[in-house]
Amino acid sequence: MPRPIKERSIREKPVCCRFIPEKIQNDETITLTMDEFDVIRKCDYERLSQENCAQTMNVSRTTVQRIYASARLKIAEALVLGKVLEIDGGIVSFNLDDDMSNYLNEKGEVNMKIAIGLDGEKVADHFGHCNDFRIYEIVDNKVINQEDIHDEIHVHQARPQFLKNLGVDVLIMNSMGKGAYNRLITLGIKTINAENKSVVEALNSYLAHELNIELVGHECHGCGSHGKGPHHG
Repeated sequence: MPRPIKERSIREKPVCCRFIPEKIQNDETITLTMDEFDVIRKCDYERLSQENCAQTMNVSRTTVQRIYASARLKIAEALVLGKVLEIDGGIVSFNLDDDMSNYLNEKGEVNMKIAIGLDGEKVADHFGHCNDFRIYEIVDNKVINQEDIHDEIHVHQARPQFLKNLGVDVLIMNSMGKGAYNRLITLGIKTINAENKSVVEALNSYLAHELNIELVGHECHGCGSHGKGPHHG
């Protein structure tokens, strides 16, 4: 008896679910499943490794490899043969960004730690340049403790683990590199775009579920101003 297919955890639905060629060459429609689309998004657009992609989807790496190969074949067929491409179906569950259920304590209260990169009272621009963080402990949507941390010991590659060791669940910044993003999500730290708000505005907006756009890392080409070369993440 075949093993049941494990449900794949998907962050969000596609912005567009149907792509129609300018000139349709074939009446057949190619259907890309939601999990196939999400693997393409994570591996080819967000540039996650297949291992990190597997962790975010709650499946094995070999499963991601199979999904990725199937998705690429379907996309190639649609492009080369001029077929309509739809995104639909798949054995998936949606893990919405504003879902706080992962942070519930034994009393049913939301218990979490939020780290915000500091540049004075503004949210720091780039994670790789930031040595100062304000750590908020949140219980039932209220701040019960806050602490400012200055870190010059950990190199940028090690800082995600440093934040994880402090118990951080969510990091709010304005930008970061792909390497840092990969390490943070592998450790289970959610990354949120500060949208150039002040520290207080960013915190209050996040607690009010108004600040919920995931901060995805970009390609980082280095900056000589902090002496870490091109791999500061």
